[in-house]
Amino acid sequence: MEIKNNELEEMRQQLGILKEKIDGQKLINDKLIRQSMLNKMSFMKKYTWVSFFALAYIYVGFFFLREQFNMSWLFYIATVIIMTVDVLFDAYINRFSKDQFLNNDLIATSKRMVRMKKLRKRSLLIGIIGMSIWSPWLFTELYYGASSSNGLVSPDYMWGTIVGGLVGLLAGACIGIWIYLRMQSINSDIIQEIEELTKE
Repeated sequence: MEIKNNELEEMRQQLGILKEKIDGQKLINDKLIRQSMLNKMSFMKKYTWVSFFALAYIYVGFFFLREQFNMSWLFYIATVIIMTVDVLFDAYINRFSKDQFLNNDLIATSKRMVRMKKLRKRSLLIGIIGMSIWSPWLFTELYYGASSSNGLVSPDYMWGTIVGGLVGLLAGACIGIWIYLRMQSINSDIIQEIEELTKE
């Protein structure tokens, strides 16, 4: 009888050790998954920093473009305001902290990812409407500004700039759509990972 009790006690101890190992493994997996989510979100942070540098370039670049093509101050001011609002809104949408992924409740983080996707979609729709108004205004300013420059801007240079602007806009639109789809995909992947993790 005593031998059986000893065997049972030994089995309980082994089961306890096994349970501790399994719990420890789950904890390690949880940390690795959280870190993986955080690494994916680093794309958003990089994009935000690049956007701020691009915004500074727009401020300076469009100032010299305005001078060269005799464009209106109204267009320049409207452009920098539109671009500034766009960059700040993107930064607001994509903001996050390490704690949200490493320490906080993952359900709340998942809801935040869903909200990010909704806001980003709204931002894209507003951006498309804005660009459909701003783009014709840009080319109108280039054409009439160059025409009224008293020969300082040659017709060839003006049309070259307009064609270059069109190519730039198309390239920018393609890059913008790629970034949008990439960000939405990252958010979707994180939502799916959280769902799988919280099921366990």
